[in-house]
Amino acid sequence: MLSNSKWISAAAGVALAACAVASGAHAETKIGSTIDEIVELAKQEPPVVIATTWEGEIIDAAKKGFKEKYGLDLEYVYVAGIDDRERILNEALSGLYDVDLVAVSGELRDKFVRADVIVPVDFLQLFPGINKDIISPNSYFLGTGMNQFIIAYNSKLVSEADAPKDWSDCVDPKWKEKIGVYTRPLGFIQQYFSWGKDKSIEYHTALKANEPVWTSSTNSTAALLASGEFSIVCGLHYHAVKNILREDPAAPIKVIVPKLFPYQVGEALSVMKGGNSPNSAILLAGYLATDGASIYDLFGRSNPMVEGTEAWTNAREAGATPYWSGWDNDGEAQAEAVKVIVETWGFPKAR
Repeated sequence: MLSNSKWISAAAGVALAACAVASGAHAETKIGSTIDEIVELAKQEPPVVIATTWEGEIIDAAKKGFKEKYGLDLEYVYVAGIDDRERILNEALSGLYDVDLVAVSGELRDKFVRADVIVPVDFLQLFPGINKDIISPNSYFLGTGMNQFIIAYNSKLVSEADAPKDWSDCVDPKWKEKIGVYTRPLGFIQQYFSWGKDKSIEYHTALKANEPVWTSSTNSTAALLASGEFSIVCGLHYHAVKNILREDPAAPIKVIVPKLFPYQVGEALSVMKGGNSPNSAILLAGYLATDGASIYDLFGRSNPMVEGTEAWTNAREAGATPYWSGWDNDGEAQAEAVKVIVETWGFPKAR
């Protein structure tokens, strides 16, 4: 946690990035136009503060790698779900900036842009080796960590022969009352865009009929599976399962990569317009998308489209096709898909 709040009086214009008004003195925080200038300016800034969902070894690995690359330090703040990101947005609107770089949830990305609290950055110009597909078309977001969505089962309760193999198995009546499903349906968003609305409603009607155990978080869902509260989970984040297996390799959880292997940008990093360390924030984001990308294997959030990553290997071994519908289905499109799914489940909104 941070000991001191960072109050910003205002924010000014955008170029490659922007000049932010820092503290009550109204002094502008310059953002460099070249990588060399950004590095020099970053050395004059406080340690960059990143707000995202990291847990475990990735935190120390990122700190070590960033220090080795640029000689800079970083501080880390844990955020989870919509509420934490909305808090950051609302604080920024009131002039309070506790973070410099934030991972913005898909449903909120349009709101952050419209609120004018983040700045666009020409990441491709600054980091020529970067994969352009992970840069949002408006240049506000850089996709580093990827959410991968899988099926998993408790190996003490389910034999390998009887284990589910694909999404259709989750609606098989033999799993009635034995399925765990997280009520924030990120694990089913990409299927929605692949299948279309009608097929998705049909699928989620059948899933609801199987009377799953509805859960309130990714981590608790994985923990409940390991403890035997239900036999299988469908549409869970792979990194939640990996967290359990990293802490206890003997935990009775087996992962199934479905044939349609959905993934999406889970960590869409954006530079806060009023942050105290915008140059350092740009460098950290670029590092995590290039030299530091391998650390996401530690966290279970690597990119299945990048050869050699754990996700790429898992997909190949399963004969699965990774699927992400792209940046166009972020924001309002994703929020609409979430609304349709949870209403089909019988909830007024996602938890």
